[in-house]
Amino acid sequence: MKSSARRSFLKAMGGGAAALPFISMLSDSVAQEGGDDLPLKFIGVYHPHGVAAEHWVMQGGDSETDFDLHRANSSLAPFDDAATYGKSFKDKILLVRGLDLLSNANGHDTAGTILTGSSISGQSPGHISLDQYLAIEAGLGAETRLDSIALSVGIDTTEVGTTLSYGPGGVALPKVIDPVQAFDLLFAGFVIGDDPAAAALAARQRAKGASIIDFVRGDIARLNPRLAPREQQKLEQHLTSLRELEKQISEPVSVGANCGVPSAPNAANFPKNKMYNGGEPYFSAISDAFIDVLAQAMACDITRFGTLFLNDLAYAGNPLGLPADNHGSVAHTYNPSPIGNNGRPGDGVPSTWVPLAQLNQYNYQQIARLMQRLDEFGALDSTLIYASSDMGNPSLHSTNNVPTLLAGGVNGKFRMGRRLRMVADCPESSPWCSTGEAVYTPTPNNRLLVSIAQAFGQDIETFGNQPDASLTTGELSELV
Repeated sequence: MKSSARRSFLKAMGGGAAALPFISMLSDSVAQEGGDDLPLKFIGVYHPHGVAAEHWVMQGGDSETDFDLHRANSSLAPFDDAATYGKSFKDKILLVRGLDLLSNANGHDTAGTILTGSSISGQSPGHISLDQYLAIEAGLGAETRLDSIALSVGIDTTEVGTTLSYGPGGVALPKVIDPVQAFDLLFAGFVIGDDPAAAALAARQRAKGASIIDFVRGDIARLNPRLAPREQQKLEQHLTSLRELEKQISEPVSVGANCGVPSAPNAANFPKNKMYNGGEPYFSAISDAFIDVLAQAMACDITRFGTLFLNDLAYAGNPLGLPADNHGSVAHTYNPSPIGNNGRPGDGVPSTWVPLAQLNQYNYQQIARLMQRLDEFGALDSTLIYASSDMGNPSLHSTNNVPTLLAGGVNGKFRMGRRLRMVADCPESSPWCSTGEAVYTPTPNNRLLVSIAQAFGQDIETFGNQPDASLTTGELSELV
């Protein structure tokens, strides 16, 4: 793609991707008024540093459908906190214990496995992520103005440890880290009422943008035969982006009665937004702004597929009083009991469980707030939130037994309000899984990905890449 063409396109769009013009919106209220199920929506969420299983798992007296989220130091308490979020969301969550990410990467580099179901080769999972499979390959994003959006708190790099969304062949998608840019991408140019001047400007910008897209597409077509297969995959991702832009400059569609434009995020709340560049104290404000924008965009059917890469509280004086080095002084000092140690023996050190549980609760508070906003807009029951960390036991960098959260409604296709426990990582007869006395049978998250795809109407039985192909096949029948 020639730099002059790129600059011309951004100029035509009035300042770049942050000012893409005249996004129009179609409210879910149309489907509601007709008595139909709303279109399904998917949000993949990453939260860092693993999970303190001791303050996450079922305790004595809990059952699959009757469980207490308010025991001491429970990281899951936000999902049953009506005082903060307006209602309890206990009946809208499905907690799954015992899923394995089966990544061959270092634990902290495993985010790239969560939605791809694939082991890492070099800096790529080599496979499309579930959000992109549904939005692009299955075509479920075709009816909305943006096929999908990838948001990230503080991290704009595309290494496997920092990325959830991948195009065909495992090409990492860029992420938006500025909530103002995300707002502009989704809502800029929306005009309420009849404004002839605005309509004329929109027509001029659409025409100019379309002509530049045609030029760039021809430029890509000429370049493509000269490239290696890996570079052709990257170029295909550029073509996907062009198709997104084409939709955004097409003729506007009708706006539903209940779909309004939220206030733009206040940039003064996050004067910096990048990790290791002073953005850390503003990560909570950035997360809140992203949640507001993403929930409204989902409710307005601007997009149905999104990913949100959350961050930690790694700065001195953070509101939880955690060490400034969340990685080294919280995750790596976690000393688990057998519950958090893949079934291995050991008493653990309870005082090391609490800081990690506090960090987990901080991230779950953000997810509960996302549920609250979706519910306020009437979109929670048609949305599936899949939230996972990259590790079970962070002190071992283990990607086994990762506590996993599903939230929302999925139009009733999964039975929510439950706790599930998959096959134990190590059988009781061989708690170390290394004596040769028993065979380790994991429950890979690939089965969860297959089940989600099936809930979205896709007729598939396998998803992802693993050295043992059988690990990519089959659904998680316990969800229904």
